[in-house]
Amino acid sequence: MELPEPITVVLADDQRAYREGLARAITRHCRLELVAVAMDGEEALDAIESVEPDVALVDVRMSGMAGTEVCAELRRRRPGMRTRVILMSAHGGELSGEVDDAGADGFVAKDRSRREICEALVQAAQRDRVGVTLAPADVR
Repeated sequence: MELPEPITVVLADDQRAYREGLARAITRHCRLELVAVAMDGEEALDAIESVEPDVALVDVRMSGMAGTEVCAELRRRRPGMRTRVILMSAHGGELSGEVDDAGADGFVAKDRSRREICEALVQAAQRDRVGVTLAPADVR
């Protein structure tokens, strides 16, 4: 039996401890391959454009360019890019309008377990772009 191709992931978060912990979880997940890590919005934009991962997990609030701006800029520059952009934040539901306006494929709250966040990335990579709510994240 042939194993499925790994799901490539770019992770972007400006909080070092959170970023490193989540990067470890992604690296250890059997279906995910971490291909780039960014510390701010500009690095995230560059990494996503150059690597074109299956999924990009981007913090909404970062120094410099915010995650919503990264997503909107990607959609403007590369409208046909297949990368699913999942925004994450500790501020949950109050950001739903910003997430939608940016053209994100989904949202996950930072208070979810690392396992739940990793599973949300797998689900996002396997979904067509339709309005579907998936636990633990709202992935379109």
